[in-house]
Amino acid sequence: MWEDIGIDAGIALEERGVWLQDGAVSEDTAAEVRQEILKCHVGGLLTQSGNKLAVRLPDGTRGGRVCKKLHVFEADVIVDGAVNCPQVLQECPVLAALLAQEAHLRKHFSNLRPWLRIDRLEQAKVQVNTGSGGAFPCHFDLPADPKSDKRLLTVLLYLNPDWTAGDGGEVEVLPFPFENCILPPVNRRLVAFSSCTTLHRVRPFHGQSRVCLNLWFEGEAQLPFPAPLQPDLYNYDACNIVRILRQRPAELRAFCKVWYSDTMIQSLRDAFEECQELQAAVDLHMEEMTAIQSRISRSTFDILQEYLPFVYDNKKDEVPEAGELVLINCRNNRKILARVKAFDRHSNMVLENVREMWTEVPHGGKKKAKPVNKDRFISKIFLRGDSVILVLRNPK
Repeated sequence: MWEDIGIDAGIALEERGVWLQDGAVSEDTAAEVRQEILKCHVGGLLTQSGNKLAVRLPDGTRGGRVCKKLHVFEADVIVDGAVNCPQVLQECPVLAALLAQEAHLRKHFSNLRPWLRIDRLEQAKVQVNTGSGGAFPCHFDLPADPKSDKRLLTVLLYLNPDWTAGDGGEVEVLPFPFENCILPPVNRRLVAFSSCTTLHRVRPFHGQSRVCLNLWFEGEAQLPFPAPLQPDLYNYDACNIVRILRQRPAELRAFCKVWYSDTMIQSLRDAFEECQELQAAVDLHMEEMTAIQSRISRSTFDILQEYLPFVYDNKKDEVPEAGELVLINCRNNRKILARVKAFDRHSNMVLENVREMWTEVPHGGKKKAKPVNKDRFISKIFLRGDSVILVLRNPK
């Protein structure tokens, strides 16, 4: 029922931490699942969504106050890998069949990069936004258990055939250090991103019914997810700061509270009615943001403000064609200029007319030797996908 994941997902998720694909399920499947979820909503099986807003309690400690989100209704059909709302799944046989095939998604995502292993579907939620401004504030998809570090990937499937640009309800992804992504919830669109390091929100929706299936997957990443950026593609100093933050997810989340402060406050006001709890949440955000900002050096901010946001080149996600000239960055700090003979979805390639390039530092001698550029020519090679960092098409 799920369509295959494009090989471009691996490159986008590794570098930017967010990726989308249209046509993720068939039109018939999308229509049936949407109808089933709306029927459950009409039947009262979905409950109003809410958020626990972080506030400063009267005793001075940090705590939470639950605020309901207007016009948003949902049901957690899978929690901790087990069925949670059997009545909803009984009323939604096509949805149940789609969830039963979630291993197809896990297999494809795990095959994209050898260092990213998706083990199980941890949680699944169906959601209906009835319009009139229903929205979600900026947040990370952290697991319910703060001690767990296994949640890796958020996957959203949108089921909205009648969505138009004026309806709103776009998911806005803030994939630091790249430009913000404003993604319309169009029918059959699949959006995936790193759960614990990608800030995102849903803009106010003013259409009729915005339907979404939310999936959260657990697994293990042998590298930071998203991975450290290549400094030869972006500013070196900025890349080094991003590398440190990506290696420390908690610090990255704290830094985002400063970097995206205005957007976070606006998203709170978009999602909730004015009340004491909302103002208390805004006040605590400003208090914590100021404290975090005081710990960040001025030079760090100056570098990031000068070079960010990075602009992501979508052409890097495109699949090379047979006979096309490509420049490949490899994990052994070597580069390959060659023509593609064959290419699979795991980035394994057969290459022809190959020029391999690298730099060596001569050893021996009293003086510090200068690096020497070297290369060699090979008529044909097989290149494993797990050694590929980046593929540039038709380099100039």
